[in-house]
Amino acid sequence: MNPTRLIISICLLAFSACAAMPGNPAVKPNGFWFIFLETGKKAPDDKTLIGKMQLGHIENFKRLFGEKILFAAGPMQDPSKIKRGIVIVRAPSKEVLVDYFQPDDYVREGYMLLNARRTVVHNELATEGIDPDGVEEVRIIQIMRGAAPATDGELKANHAFLQSLIDKGTIGAWYSLDSGPVTEIIFSRITDSKVLEDVFADYPGTKSSAVSIAVWRQWLGKGVLKQAAK
Repeated sequence: MNPTRLIISICLLAFSACAAMPGNPAVKPNGFWFIFLETGKKAPDDKTLIGKMQLGHIENFKRLFGEKILFAAGPMQDPSKIKRGIVIVRAPSKEVLVDYFQPDDYVREGYMLLNARRTVVHNELATEGIDPDGVEEVRIIQIMRGAAPATDGELKANHAFLQSLIDKGTIGAWYSLDSGPVTEIIFSRITDSKVLEDVFADYPGTKSSAVSIAVWRQWLGKGVLKQAAK
């Protein structure tokens, strides 16, 4: 099984369903979850079984899109090969969220793990005007939490910096996670990682809290990230 090819296939099929959906309901802090799909136990060697699980995996994504529960999904390239992809869903609790993936053998049997965090949506990925036959490479920027919690002043400075990048068109989507090692998730259509690393060198948190920032390759359905590639 090639996880990247698998999740790209999911994007192609699932975003076809998503393109026909009405616009997102009003974005609110409560109820949205950002999920990292992570490597679990080794998958079976039985290719027939793997094929069936892949089909079920894709069908479950399409079902969640159709029910307006799942808003975005796509694979990423983690140098450590732990994080395989991202999913954004809305659920009233983690228990309900986990239940969404029970029809998915990959998740239910532990071949893929759900690392789910509640999220505040500042600038969302799109669900309309998407090319159902296209996938494009973008960048996901992960800002890690500092050793000590940010003060109110530091948090305001950090968020003001990110909002300025939204306003300039440097980044196109932004999510804040409420727990875990990652505090901010940002997406950009700028695919020159060095350019983005230079931009985020000015992030206030790198000076006040010595936080680290990771820029990785990410794939999304074409049109999901509404931002001019500069």
